[in-house]
Amino acid sequence: MRRLKILFYWLFGKKNNLSFTEIVKFLVKPTRNQIGSNYIEKIEKGEHYLVSFKNVPNKLFWPVEFDPKSIYQVTSETFDLNDWHYYRKEKTPIEDGDILLDIGTAEGLFPLVVAEKCKKIFLIEPSKLFVECLQKTFEPYKEKIIIHNVVVGDEDGMINFNEESLSGKIGENNHKNDTQIAIKKIDSLISEDETITYLKADIEGFEYEMLKGAKNTIKKNKPKIAITTYHKENNPSEIIDLILSYVPEYKYYVKGIFEQGPKPVMIHFWIE
Repeated sequence: MRRLKILFYWLFGKKNNLSFTEIVKFLVKPTRNQIGSNYIEKIEKGEHYLVSFKNVPNKLFWPVEFDPKSIYQVTSETFDLNDWHYYRKEKTPIEDGDILLDIGTAEGLFPLVVAEKCKKIFLIEPSKLFVECLQKTFEPYKEKIIIHNVVVGDEDGMINFNEESLSGKIGENNHKNDTQIAIKKIDSLISEDETITYLKADIEGFEYEMLKGAKNTIKKNKPKIAITTYHKENNPSEIIDLILSYVPEYKYYVKGIFEQGPKPVMIHFWIE
């Protein structure tokens, strides 16, 4: 049903830079779980899940509180070049010496894969469960890793956060498992002395608010940007307009179609 919805949107809505060949390949390709299994060596359960990959020497730690089946999806998104959620497209690759700002790091597979190339990596993740695992995963790279356990938005303060699901819930009141967590602007987290060359963001529909709080960082650094836009809270046109208001010389392209509406899955920005 998901693939039929996407085909419908492609036929009668926006194609979002998907060619006829690409949509046909999408309709017949294996599932993300099947693709992910091609890269995963094994998953072992202990204090945390320990994930070994066939093509990455370092291991990934995953919270036992979360279903490990989701590892297969993020693995597919990270390694499958044809996945619409893939960050390192032709115009937004990770290059030697890049300084990565990963907003909504979650399990950290994306920065783990590119850690050797990066000079420095900032990880932004509100979930304490994931942060605990990130500290273990990135122990071999601790000299170049900075982890911020915060929510990001367009203001500094405190906000409710719930860790019951993989995506978490931000700003919802009166939930029995809500906790207070700091919310910070990217401009408050990243000092003016720091350089950012690559900004990746997937924060469950709060991308626009994050970008409003990252104005100075983006204007100063003009990083390559790979940002998700498919969440129901997102308006891709607003995201494009906001980023271009900061850096008018950005080039960009949208990619993919989301099954719950004809939104692009990702938007990539770069300077030529």
